[in-house]
Parts: sequence; C-alpha cells; structure tokens
Amino acid sequence: MAKPQKGQFVPYETLSPGWEAVYTGETSPAPVSELEEWISCAADEQGNVLQRWSVWTWLPKEDEWDAEVKAINAMQARLGPLDDDARGIRAHIWSLVPCDSGFPATVGELLNAIGRGRLETPAFHNGCWCCVVWRGKTRGTQPGQNESMAVIEQVLRRYLAGEPAEALTADFPHAAGFIRRTFEWLGPRSGLSELQRLMLEKMLLQFDFYTGRNTDHEVALREATDKGDGRAAELRAQFAALAGLPAKWAEVSEPKKKDLCRLWRRLDGNVYDLSDCHHNTLRFIEGWIYAIGIMRVQPIPTRKPETERARLGQALFGYALALDKWLLGVPMQFLLLDLGHVDLGFDPKNEILGVYAHLGEERTPVKEWLAACLWYTLTYNHLCGNPAGLIRHPKIVEQATQAGISAREWMDSRLSEAAVTE
Repeated sequence: MAKPQKGQFVPYETLSPGWEAVYTGETSPAPVSELEEWISCAADEQGNVLQRWSVWTWLPKEDEWDAEVKAINAMQARLGPLDDDARGIRAHIWSLVPCDSGFPATVGELLNAIGRGRLETPAFHNGCWCCVVWRGKTRGTQPGQNESMAVIEQVLRRYLAGEPAEALTADFPHAAGFIRRTFEWLGPRSGLSELQRLMLEKMLLQFDFYTGRNTDHEVALREATDKGDGRAAELRAQFAALAGLPAKWAEVSEPKKKDLCRLWRRLDGNVYDLSDCHHNTLRFIEGWIYAIGIMRVQPIPTRKPETERARLGQALFGYALALDKWLLGVPMQFLLLDLGHVDLGFDPKNEILGVYAHLGEERTPVKEWLAACLWYTLTYNHLCGNPAGLIRHPKIVEQATQAGISAREWMDSRLSEAAVTE
C-alpha cells in the first residue's frame, strides 16, 4: 500500500456513522493518542498518522448526540460505502458556521455541491471551525478585505498624525463616508485626549493581522490583545495608570471608570479572538471608533440596531424551511403559494428558490442524507456550547409557528417513525 497523502480520507469501512478522518501524511513508529481541541490523532497499523473527528460540529462525544443526529446517522448507515465526493461535501458541511462573513454564499456553494454531487476545489472558507483540516486550502468570500483593512488603518494613523480629512478623501475616495464619520466621531486631532490616543493605538495593533501582514494568529494574539505580554500589555498598563484604575478592574465602582474598563475590554480583540471572518467585523471596527470618540460603549445612533441578526435569522429560517419541505417532497410551487397567504414578517422566497434550484428534481439517498445534514447544521449549529443556528432566533421560529409554519416537519416525521419501530 502506498503511503497515504495529506488530506486523503481513511478507508470508509474503518469509521462509523457520524465520524470522519483523514491522513496527515506523517508516520509514527508508535501509536498516537492525543486530543487537540476537537480532533483526535491516532496511527493505523502501518504507522500512518490520521486525524479523526465528529462531523457534528462542536459535538465531539457520541453521548452529546441528540435524537436528530442519531436519525441522520441512521440514514448514513443505510447508504453503504460513500465515495470521496460525498464525504468531502459532508466534511465541508461540518465546518460551516452561520456567523461567518461569507454566509449565505457559503450555503449556496454547499447546496450546489449537494445537487452536483461534488464540491468545488478550492471551496470557500465557510467558518472558523477547522475548515482546512481535510482540504488544506480554501478560497475567501471577501475579495479586497486585506486592502480595505489597510485603508482603515491608514485613515486612523494619518488622523493621529494630524492630516486633514480632505487629504485622506483624495487618496481614498471610496472610503469617503468612513473618513467623514471617523473625523466626526473623534473630533479634531488637537482635542484628542491621551486616553483616547492610547485606545486608538491599542485598536491599531490588531491591523497587523487584519491586513494580512502577520498571518500567525497566536503571535498576533500575544501582541495585540491582553491575552499576551506584547505591546497591548504595555498600553494597558499606561492606560490604567493614566485613568487611575486599580490592578483588579473588577473592583472599579465609579461609573466613568467602569465605562473606561468596559471600553478597553471591548477593544481587546473583540472580533472573537482577533478573527476578521465574523459577519460584524466592520461594524465592530466602526463601533470601536465611535466609542473612543465618546469614551464609552454605546450603539452608533445612525446605525439601525440588529440588522445583521435579523438578516441571519431570516436566511437561516428560509434555508431550513426549504430543506425541510424538499426532504418531504413538497413541490416548491405549492410551498410558495401557501406562504403567499402567511405573514412571517419577511419573505423566504430567495432561500427557497436557491434550495430547490440547486438540489434539483433528481432525488437520491445520498443527496437526501446530505440535505438532512445541512438542515441540522443550519438549524442547530452548536458554537462552543452556544447556539449559532436557527435556534438562536426563537422569535422567528415562534412567529412562524403561530402562523402554522414549521421548518422541522420532515425531522418530526422521522422521529415518529423511529419511535414506532422501537
């Protein structure tokens, strides 16, 4: 047997439903048994090292699997051996995270893959959850991200250097709105306090990572956040001394000082441990600038609150509903006709059209299983113990339920059938 390549799937018959594994391309003279977060490492009889994981996101133990997971695993068990294309699609569903900035383009890619039976190579980076474990290389969903981050950084640095807004707008005309808001929120450079300057410098430390100059996440965390002992730690000490803060900020009781502590913590790599893939990344950055301008954390008055939450919740419901009805065999035309007489507060037609168009008319057991896996991920997506799927939006689910619309009829029927046969 030839030495397995990095990223090559292990023989399917060595796994049970709900698990996947790939070779690392390395060999070990002795068995390996270690857990790196959610992925276990081992070696086969020939000493080939492999990585094994549960394909149920953030559910690495079988005793954490609910009835829905077990029902979909039972579907997989009835399929027999799966080819690498089907396994690749399933692995990519595993890494999908709804709060990623590429959502729902990442969902569209998966729907297309399920319909065609093959995932594009390289596939989109579709979440912060081990996306490259099995594939090794992905493509971004945010063209121009690093360049835009570099412009934001330059605007702030040149503001600190005392350059006028007109000069910056001339150099970065596409960022004119951002430049105008930044100068309005921060005011004249001459009026900026030393505390505000320290906070801006603290914020700017993160741009080494956001612009792509530093691609080592651990090094960036140590330097740019209070998690390490780099420049951020030095700035924190200066900030605390200037603001008269005690060593333990939890002991602060004075309202204005509590505001300062909260603001500094908000600046501390708040895009989820220095990650720029969150859908709110740019909103966070503007929020930091506005907060530094008024010296406290407060929503920006000109931004409509919770627009992203509403967008995600509505999209998640639309996709879950469409997958549910496709699995039930409900024709799209009658689904849309029925929804035309129901007020959900939004229109899920775009998601419904996408699901049915990509999945198509041909139905196979493998396609149904993959659609069910995607339905579960979009509905429940566990995010380090917190819900990130549709269940994070109970108001939308409740409103739909009151209107007589359910996005889990297919699963409920499966569970009822399983209960009868037990």
